[in-house]
Amino acid sequence: MLLDVQKEWMDHQVRLREEAGPKPTAFDTPFRVSSAGACIRKRTFEAHGAMESEEFSPQTYMAFEIGNSIHESIQAALECDGNNWHFESEVPIDVTAATSKVAHGLEWFGLSGHADGIITNIQDNTRWILEIKTVSGFAAKLAWRDGPKREHISQAGLYCIGAEADGIIIVYVSKESDYRAGIKAGDMMQWQYGLNEVVSDPQYGRTVYDTAIDELRHFQYASRWYHKGQLAPTLVPNDLGELKLIVDRPEYQQKGAKPWNCAYCNYNTTCRSLPEDEVPVEMIERIKQ
Repeated sequence: MLLDVQKEWMDHQVRLREEAGPKPTAFDTPFRVSSAGACIRKRTFEAHGAMESEEFSPQTYMAFEIGNSIHESIQAALECDGNNWHFESEVPIDVTAATSKVAHGLEWFGLSGHADGIITNIQDNTRWILEIKTVSGFAAKLAWRDGPKREHISQAGLYCIGAEADGIIIVYVSKESDYRAGIKAGDMMQWQYGLNEVVSDPQYGRTVYDTAIDELRHFQYASRWYHKGQLAPTLVPNDLGELKLIVDRPEYQQKGAKPWNCAYCNYNTTCRSLPEDEVPVEMIERIKQ
């Protein structure tokens, strides 16, 4: 064989990732909005600049490329501007500065990110945060039934508060087909909510604003350990946003299985070598300089 195309492509992706280094937050803050919904410990891993312990597979790199291409394609289409709207892409937003005005009792901590876009309605001058998510066929099936994930509502809601916008627009694009569920690769779903509109289960009664403030409190929780030079305990938000401790039970170690929250974490190996409770950041073997 003349060459192994997958190996050459994979090596190229690894080199690009190493040359680029860690992506800084929009305003050089320790916490990034895109971590909404993540384990509290993972947020402190990121804030302390810990090295990722997991190696990405070729499939993961390809998924990144697909996701980036879809994002760029949608953003390029909207940047042409319509008769009724104006669009800005990759908008940096300092969330903490604005939320300190509305979230009483929250300590000041750095939180920022880049929204996929802000759409301004020219007719009424309302502004809408756009978040684009590429998802699996199974995730698309669930979203078709239940709506967007809570963490995606939280992320868009945080940008909405930070930018003092009026609401959010979330777009899902399926990366694959699930024919039994009637989902095809490329299928697109869209939801639009005002900041004070209820979006979760009506019995739960949470608005975009409520959900975003709940998420802010999780970031505040993580910041306590960050400022003490510690990694947080392995606390993971459940579907209601409640924090639950993940304990790595012996049966997981014996069978090689993982809680689903951990299976996609870039710090999984390092995390599993540490106690579930808070630990000094010095216990991490590799820290980004």
